[in-house]
Amino acid sequence: MNSIIIDSAITSIKVSVISVIITFIIAMILVYFNSYKKSKKKNIIDTLILLPMFIPPSAIGYIILVILGKNSFIGMILDKYFNISIIFTIKASIIASVIVTLPLMYQSIKTAIFSIEEDIIGAGKVDGANDFHIFTKLILPLCKRGIYSGILLSFARSLGEFGATILVAGNIPGKTQTLPMAMYNAIEGNQRENTIIILILILTISIINIIIYHNLNKDRI
Repeated sequence: MNSIIIDSAITSIKVSVISVIITFIIAMILVYFNSYKKSKKKNIIDTLILLPMFIPPSAIGYIILVILGKNSFIGMILDKYFNISIIFTIKASIIASVIVTLPLMYQSIKTAIFSIEEDIIGAGKVDGANDFHIFTKLILPLCKRGIYSGILLSFARSLGEFGATILVAGNIPGKTQTLPMAMYNAIEGNQRENTIIILILILTISIINIIIYHNLNKDRI
């Protein structure tokens, strides 16, 4: 296995792990403040969160470019005052990954929470627990499989991300090149051996993810 494949695998895992951590934190905050509120704002927030599931990744990449590119308002401020560049860095890969994986994480956790019977939550309120304690001490332990599933699905989606990432992070070997990009390069360059190695690596990771996911949900499938 050559260094390009190793570097791309390391980059993929790094981006996926960091993005999943960020996505988990954002999803938990959104679920906590949004799940039990009945308002028009809730519907708007839900729509924005789920939107990346229904639009092409290339469109997501373009939106990120418009918002964070060097010629954008935010991009210019980050570059001028903080000397921070987002586009064509691993930070762009992480941002793209967070955006495309957030709907999976959010929906998995939210679905698990809404599967909990109202009587259980009501019993916690009767005992005098506030909303935060009910959420952390009662709801989260009961929906841990949904949380684990969300983490797993988000990790798998991040590993396979290509369309948005290639627009905002580029395909720079040893820097922003992930496994899907390395495979794209190998196919374009007619590098059959590298293509097969990357394919086997991706399939192996995918099969492991499927086995874990199946075990988490075996009594619900």
